[in-house]
Amino acid sequence: MDPLTHTLVGANLAATPLAKKTRLAGAACVIGANLPDVDSILYFTGHSDLALGFRRGWTHGVLALLVLPFLQTALLLLYARLRPNRERAVDARWLLAISALAILTHPFLDWLNNYGMRWLMPFRGTWSYGDSVFIMDPWLWVILGVGLLLGRRPTIAMFVGWLFFTGAIAWVVGGRSPQYLSIVAVVAIVLLVALLWKSNRTFSTAALAVAFAYIGARLLIHHVTVNEVHARLGSADRLMVAPHPFDPRRWDVVAQTGDRYRFGRFTWGDRKLLLDPQHIAIAKPSPEFEAARRDPSVRGFMTWVRFPWYEVEKTPNGTRVLIHDARYLTRRRPGGGFGGVEVALK
Repeated sequence: MDPLTHTLVGANLAATPLAKKTRLAGAACVIGANLPDVDSILYFTGHSDLALGFRRGWTHGVLALLVLPFLQTALLLLYARLRPNRERAVDARWLLAISALAILTHPFLDWLNNYGMRWLMPFRGTWSYGDSVFIMDPWLWVILGVGLLLGRRPTIAMFVGWLFFTGAIAWVVGGRSPQYLSIVAVVAIVLLVALLWKSNRTFSTAALAVAFAYIGARLLIHHVTVNEVHARLGSADRLMVAPHPFDPRRWDVVAQTGDRYRFGRFTWGDRKLLLDPQHIAIAKPSPEFEAARRDPSVRGFMTWVRFPWYEVEKTPNGTRVLIHDARYLTRRRPGGGFGGVEVALK
């Protein structure tokens, strides 16, 4: 999921009675909910393929779930020693338990979307996909944001946080799917109203319960939808039924049938599967493709790609191979878009 969702989960956890168990419990919740994303620092090295190959692996897998809670607890205990507080003690056992819970929420949320997660890293690099919740889900923003902000006294820091995340999300959405900017605006306004609303109660515990009930419903709907799509396709070697960013009734479909990728959309309003007339060939062995996929510059991409296909272009300087992931095709047609790399062969 996006950093805003992870942060909102951690902040809501910090606003529950867990925060009263020990000093620094709130910090453990917020930091732990984001800690596995420490692997994203590799993107700042300028080696995007290396970062992609490492993403959602070592710091998200089963070994990290065992090690990171102890690491975070040790760092927080060190901070507590450097900044002692006589009025409130630190309980290391509670700090470890809360850290483990907060950290566990991160890979679980990441698994829910069609980007994928590698639960068994570093022992096995197999990707697993929940395909049930969009990677930037506005419903979760509303549920968790309202739960966090409602009943709190507004501060300058809260307004700054609201402005920062609104701007960051609008920038990302505007660059990839500008048609959804209106949804971002509505969510931002709802959260601003919640921030300004006066209430004597807090709603973080309720918000977490509603958020995870919503996730459970999406998982159930996805399971039923996959069965419906399978029944209509007749047969499919591999299938992805991915969520729409806003409408839980609409699901995007990518299916490998024989030597072709088919694309379509299933809608629960009329229970119909509409398949695009266009379909593309899967990646078959060829000298150009085999040479390109072994190129060190795309090693990370080739570990991440889910539905690979490629195009070969002859140029005056040699051969160019464009490798794509069919789950991220721009307007469901060949050529360009997120989820593609280029390899120049001599």
